[in-house]
Amino acid sequence: MHAVSLIVSFVAGRARPLLELVAGAALYGFAAGFGHDLHYASRDMVKFPLLLLVTASVGATSAWLVALLLGLELGFMATQRLAVALFRDVAVLLGSLAPIVFFLACVGRGRGDDPRGEYDLFLGSNMAAIALCGTLALLRQVRRLSVAGTISRTRARAIALLWLTLWLLVGGQAAFWMRPFFGYPATRGVRAPWFLGEEPDLRGATNFFEAVAQFVRREAMPADLEQRIGRLGRSAEPRRSQRGRSAELRSRKASRQR
Repeated sequence: MHAVSLIVSFVAGRARPLLELVAGAALYGFAAGFGHDLHYASRDMVKFPLLLLVTASVGATSAWLVALLLGLELGFMATQRLAVALFRDVAVLLGSLAPIVFFLACVGRGRGDDPRGEYDLFLGSNMAAIALCGTLALLRQVRRLSVAGTISRTRARAIALLWLTLWLLVGGQAAFWMRPFFGYPATRGVRAPWFLGEEPDLRGATNFFEAVAQFVRREAMPADLEQRIGRLGRSAEPRRSQRGRSAELRSRKASRQR
């Protein structure tokens, strides 16, 4: 029995950070997705934890290589555990912001349903919150390594900067591929695919790096942006009308049979 309790305690200790990561990210995802509608909110409860897990697992291997190059004797599995702890902290911080994000989502939805609404402001504030939480969580983990005497402070700063850049790039590309997370007000009622992948955005970018380059160059939005967003919103109407016609045909058929 003692051995069983030790095994259970060991598994619970390993699983707890993952459970906290999923719970915090799901809570934040629901609040962020509610800025569009309940459909997005329910999807984001799955997509945000998945985004953090993918970013942690993919970036951890590169982070391990960076650590080796800078002379940090950190094993591969230790780097994986550090990545889980890092993104667990990110998820907890984001989860603590969920009430504020939910409030902003409700306010944004109450400002009207013009094609763009408060999408840009809501998106920008969420991106800033995610970047801030990621930076704070990373600095905490690197500080722990520095305090433990594993590395010097100068090397710790270099590792923090490289890891931050690395995980921002990995997370940015993963987020671009896993779009949409928010959605324009005009697209409420449209059942978008779970992942847009390499489908171009409104500026024509097919990946995160193109989108960043366009932002840095300050490329203007398409002149017909409002019309494009409006067409996205109207694309749901044919599907709704088709369902209505199908229901009407079934009703007529049932009436004839009676």
